Amino acid sequence: MTPFSTTSHLESVRKCWRQISDLRSGFQQVTISGSGLELPVLVAVARYKVTPQLSSDEAVRRHVDDSVAFVVASSHGPGASMYGVNTGVGGSGATRTTNPNQLQLVILKNLCSGVLPLGTTPHIAYDPTFQDNSLILPESWVKGAMLLRLNSLLRGHSGCRWVLIECLHQLLVRNLVPCAPLRQSISASGDLAPLGYIAASLTETVPVQVWSGTGAERKRVPSIEALRAHGIQPITYGPKEALAVVNGTGPSCAVGALALHDANLLLLASQVLTALAVEALVGTPESFDPFIHATARPHPGQVEVARNERTLLTGSTLARWYDESDPLAEHVLRQDRYGLRTAPQWIGPQVEEALAAWRTIEVEMNSTTDNPIIDLQGQRSVHGGNFQGTSVALAMEKTRIGLQHLGKLAYAQLVELGSPSLNRGLPPDLAAWEPSLDFGIKTIDVATASYVSELSFVSNTVTNHVQAAEMHNQAVNSLALISARYTFTAIQLLQMIFANHLYSLCQALDLRALNAQFFTCMESGITKSLEHAIDPPLDSDALARLARRVFGQARVAFLKTAHHDSQTRFMEVVRPLLADVLQFLANDAGATATATPNDNVAQRAFNAATWHTTLASTLTASFNATRISYFEHGSAAPLLGNTRIVYRFVRDTLGVRMRTGLPRYDIEGVDVQVSKIYYAFESGTIAEALLEAME
Repeated sequence: MTPFSTTSHLESVRKCWRQISDLRSGFQQVTISGSGLELPVLVAVARYKVTPQLSSDEAVRRHVDDSVAFVVASSHGPGASMYGVNTGVGGSGATRTTNPNQLQLVILKNLCSGVLPLGTTPHIAYDPTFQDNSLILPESWVKGAMLLRLNSLLRGHSGCRWVLIECLHQLLVRNLVPCAPLRQSISASGDLAPLGYIAASLTETVPVQVWSGTGAERKRVPSIEALRAHGIQPITYGPKEALAVVNGTGPSCAVGALALHDANLLLLASQVLTALAVEALVGTPESFDPFIHATARPHPGQVEVARNERTLLTGSTLARWYDESDPLAEHVLRQDRYGLRTAPQWIGPQVEEALAAWRTIEVEMNSTTDNPIIDLQGQRSVHGGNFQGTSVALAMEKTRIGLQHLGKLAYAQLVELGSPSLNRGLPPDLAAWEPSLDFGIKTIDVATASYVSELSFVSNTVTNHVQAAEMHNQAVNSLALISARYTFTAIQLLQMIFANHLYSLCQALDLRALNAQFFTCMESGITKSLEHAIDPPLDSDALARLARRVFGQARVAFLKTAHHDSQTRFMEVVRPLLADVLQFLANDAGATATATPNDNVAQRAFNAATWHTTLASTLTASFNATRISYFEHGSAAPLLGNTRIVYRFVRDTLGVRMRTGLPRYDIEGVDVQVSKIYYAFESGTIAEALLEAME
């Protein structure tokens, strides 16, 4: 399902996720034939234990068999010479041998030289810095590499017997995963080291470890022991076969494909988080107007992101167009800050790069990347360098840089959320209780700064650190696997950033919803207080006009005093309202059609001090009651647009409640709550909510 220019990034990701779901549920079967392998299939096989089947197409089998026959015919007889069959390899290619089978074994033994867990604990009393598994490639990466190597060998360009392909296939079927070193590959002559361990696991002469078993019983065991336990006949490599397996970009391409899949979901998440931030900061949808993007500057990614933001904000009562008549508009920025306003221009280019990387990765997944390769039609072997993984490396470099951009954007939005001078009336650090005793997301902010700093470091390019290797034969090397590995480091950091950001956004939205509920009580309280404080009372029309004016200013004062504890906050809120009341009584109270000559301020009793104290006390009590009521069963969902789906996912599906600052409600620690959200990103369980919100 390679994305084409006519398909949006969102639709490509949606189709990919649906295909993965179908594969996991058994609605689709996986058959590999050397072509047509797609990203969702690799993800399903590598992560979700979906078992691929080898093609039963006779043409595929015939090509494989013919390539073997060609190798045998071309490498025997007087003067016959084929690289890696009767010559040495790499910088030793000038040597010759008459024992091609022994050469294949030597290649494997030479490659198995990485740093790996010993399997036994050294007899030293110490606590290790690194866990054993930190030395080996994750199982999903190795399974992806095995799938891609199978797909490449099935193309009939490599000269491998069908029995070898079947044996490698059985490792996937039986979930026997070779333990390959995390480090050792420079991705030049392919990923020699990890593929060397994969190839060695099929023999009984080169001892390596494989993962075997299920659940808690899964452990590393000797490969020959695992083969025997599962009735798999070990392979004795024939001419060129070991070289064909170990030459190739399968590991770096597999890791890159898995990384790109995760990055695609994070790209969608960035757009959803931006829409949530617009709502939490009562921003404007004007930033996403079609004229700005589709007409004035129609970059495809920018146009798509703006369209998605409009979809996400549909139905929102928090995102609103600028209104100069609203008292809250006074002394407020006419437009949103760049973290919201330029999100399409910031995310859009990353969307375009992701689609380009997707095309690159899927081309690589269906390529022949060993050397030499067999051209059956031309009846020749061709020596080249398809194992140089630069295409994958550069796709990963761009992906990683894009992830850093998303992290920086998220942190810019998060800083706005927690800063009273920027967040349009929310308390400092989104404290739900009294700011003097509730520091809200303060340490979330600090942690996020840490993650963003590290993300910015690992997003630096890897490919400009090439070292000439192997007798200067591999003078340039792609470092694709290293780049893909660091892209996964970037992915994990961005998942942590997004977990903190989504946690904070939900908190901010709850505070907005709480304030909205309180404003209803505030308006009623102000009206009643004026009704009782002025004697003789104003007629209904004058009272309504005065209450409306006072309430408008009270909302402004309320939002400006969010840094105060409630006890002092409402004394500050009410104080400037006195001038509005006195001015109204002096100038406007008698200007109604029903006014009488006696309707003037001099003849009205209004005790400003008593009204100030009484109203402040009333509003304090009302606010505290509203706050407790919201803590117990409040929800921001009714105020939100389509973003409510993700909000509900956090609050209902994950069970991450609003942080109240009160022990009787805050049962879980903040670390537990943000970790729940992180694992939703890491496992992909948040994907359905993201996609549904963007429908």
